[in-house]
Amino acid sequence: MGCGQSQPVANERAIVSKDGVKKGNKNRKEIDAPAVKPEPEKPKSTYANYLSSHDAKLKTETECALRGVTFMQDGNLVLADYKNNKLKLFDSNYTFLAELELSSAPWDVCQATDRPDDVFVTVPYLKTIHRISVTKISNRYKLVPVEAYRTQGFCWGITCFDGGIAISAKVSSNAWPKPPEFQVHIHEFDGTFRRSILYDTEGKPFFEEPKYLNVTYDDLFLLVSDYKRNTVLCINNEDELIFAYSGIQCPNGIAMDEGKNLHIASFFGAQRVHKVGANGKYKDGLQHDEDRPLFPHGICYRQRDKIIVMTTDHFLEVYKLV
Repeated sequence: MGCGQSQPVANERAIVSKDGVKKGNKNRKEIDAPAVKPEPEKPKSTYANYLSSHDAKLKTETECALRGVTFMQDGNLVLADYKNNKLKLFDSNYTFLAELELSSAPWDVCQATDRPDDVFVTVPYLKTIHRISVTKISNRYKLVPVEAYRTQGFCWGITCFDGGIAISAKVSSNAWPKPPEFQVHIHEFDGTFRRSILYDTEGKPFFEEPKYLNVTYDDLFLLVSDYKRNTVLCINNEDELIFAYSGIQCPNGIAMDEGKNLHIASFFGAQRVHKVGANGKYKDGLQHDEDRPLFPHGICYRQRDKIIVMTTDHFLEVYKLV
């Protein structure tokens, strides 16, 4: 249509009253602006409420790929940046404090239980575990290498307990019969290899791709998230299965709270974190928000304020348990 003058609508003739004042057609219906419907309120979470998000990419970096994360006793955070071959230290308010560049990409990190200022870090492609000390010199924090231990395969997830270290490993072997490729290894704090966890009580391989590890709050059982099995396994010291939680797709990091609840992160599903009880039964979950898509790798828990922190590629995502 052209852009000429608009034509009067046929039934909208002007009516002149006796006093000569034009009036609108009494038969005309007033046209009101359509009512704006308020957006429906999102249901209040029963699991955790979002608090904040913090970009862990430094100004000198173009990319970032956060994987492991752990809280220190003072509330500070240590992160493994797989893309930039770095460990990064942030304070309890998520402000950057220090970094340490490694010779290869780190995957996971956990606080050492034998020394509260130390962390252990896995470096898969060098097949090493690094012990790093978080120190404060002249009022400035530093990440200082202490020592490194060789592992028997590519090492990924790591956790620490009172008696030593557990790692998830991918091992190549020429032995016959050939052992499972994916294993969990137990080491002493000085790196001395203690034993492998390979088979369940029926002689079947335990793991398909163990990715992250943790221990239960009372230090009794080992927790293993198996990415390919879509399962989190809880295993005792005799390599017996206590429970297997299979309610989550491709599990990543595992955190544990003082109530003996597991908090399991995943990229997939309507809930991106599952809360699982000490009996291996589902209890609650963090609903996926399409307005703030969440793809978490690592996860850690701070007891003093019931804070959960998750790592995505660039960000620290902070939630508070309800």
